[in-house]
Amino acid sequence: MSPIPLTQIKLMNNIKTTKSRISHFSFAAMMFASASVSTISVANDISHKLRNATEENNTTENYFELGLGAAIGVGPSLTNDDDKWKGLGIIINGSYNWNGLFIEKHGESRDPLLFGYNAYESEAWSFDLVVGPQFFSLNFDDKFKDLDERTGSDMFGGRLTGYLGDMVVQFNLKHDIGGYSKGTSASALLGRNWQVRNWNFHGLLGLSFSDSHITDYYYGVNEAEAARSQFTEYNPGASVNFSAEAGVTYPITQDWVFRSTARFHKVSDVAMNSPLFETTRSTAMSLSATISYVF
Repeated sequence: MSPIPLTQIKLMNNIKTTKSRISHFSFAAMMFASASVSTISVANDISHKLRNATEENNTTENYFELGLGAAIGVGPSLTNDDDKWKGLGIIINGSYNWNGLFIEKHGESRDPLLFGYNAYESEAWSFDLVVGPQFFSLNFDDKFKDLDERTGSDMFGGRLTGYLGDMVVQFNLKHDIGGYSKGTSASALLGRNWQVRNWNFHGLLGLSFSDSHITDYYYGVNEAEAARSQFTEYNPGASVNFSAEAGVTYPITQDWVFRSTARFHKVSDVAMNSPLFETTRSTAMSLSATISYVF
């Protein structure tokens, strides 16, 4: 098999939810999906390959995709508000490659914008150098007004992808070069697809790691914050998280594609022990469906 293309993206933006405000979920989702080095963005890279079952021997591809999507989910909450959510949004997928240099734009992942260079490519393996903003800034409501702002980090590192038999694997290692968290993150993902007539099924399993610098910056409460707020001091250590994804893709026509994806994320005890969380739920689950036009 040829190496997996590494510049596929999936962006869901302009979300319109049925709740008047979902800041509590957005904040919580950012906390466990970003600070715990969520494999969502990694999963999206591999998912595109698995969903489309492509066999081209190229690391990147140029494409653009536009569509509509709907999603529902449940996850940890920082307030007593309902931890369930649902919404509709515009789907924009795309990537561009030129002589090994590429740009990716991610919306529902921890990598909203990613620049990279394909440094190595063989029949079964490919290695990229990547840089981009990660972990996002966190917008607190009044409950957190006395805490310092959590600012997004600029992460630089490497991404290795290849085949082990019928399985696709991907490894990421990045460090904050922006000077905010000053931390290091790592992740590993294993995926496979199964073709049943025109239906293409796929599954993904992932592990992610954040060092103590990242977890302390996003989950922790320092002494000064504790003195001026209602929160107790908390200094977390490194965290390891588990995630899984299962989905199906069906080509309605040559240009129109239907996709449905279910995701699961287990938040580490390091995160859930943070005094920032109001609820004790330690799992996040979502189900989405999209219809897109591929240009």
